[in-house]
This record gives sequence, structure tokens and C-alpha cells, in this order.
Amino acid sequence: MPAQRLSTWLALRCREPLFQRFLRVPDEPTAVHSVRAICEVKSRGEIDQNPTAAQRFHDFIRKPYLLFANDPNNHPQEN
Repeated sequence: MPAQRLSTWLALRCREPLFQRFLRVPDEPTAVHSVRAICEVKSRGEIDQNPTAAQRFHDFIRKPYLLFANDPNNHPQEN
């Protein structure tokens, strides 16, 4: 099975409310803008081609998000 492209992972995450909450943004378009700014790229696809952008993605988005997502305090309680 081929590895998932980082840009694909980001495209899927930007749609998710939990990821938007992690980025502290209100919606998908703002999440996309934030990801581009954090990784210093003009498009998410550049992250697949640019090693510096990929490292920024891992350091400032993927690793912190996984910690955030695995913390039960960051998930809304269902009533």
C-alpha cells in the first residue's frame, strides 16, 4: 500500500471540526489558509515536494495535532 501524501492528509483534516479546533479557526477555508501560512507554502501540494515545508508540517502541525487529538479533554462530551 503506497504511503499517503501529506497534502492528502491535510486536505482531509482541514474538513474536520477537531482539526479546525486545533488550529483555532472557524471553518475549512481558514484551516487551509492557516496550514499554508504555517508551512510557508502557496498550496498544500507543495508540502509533498518541499522538504523544508514537510518538516514544518511534521513539527508544527502533525505531531502537535496527534497529541491534541489523543487528549480526551479536546473532544466535546456527548449528552
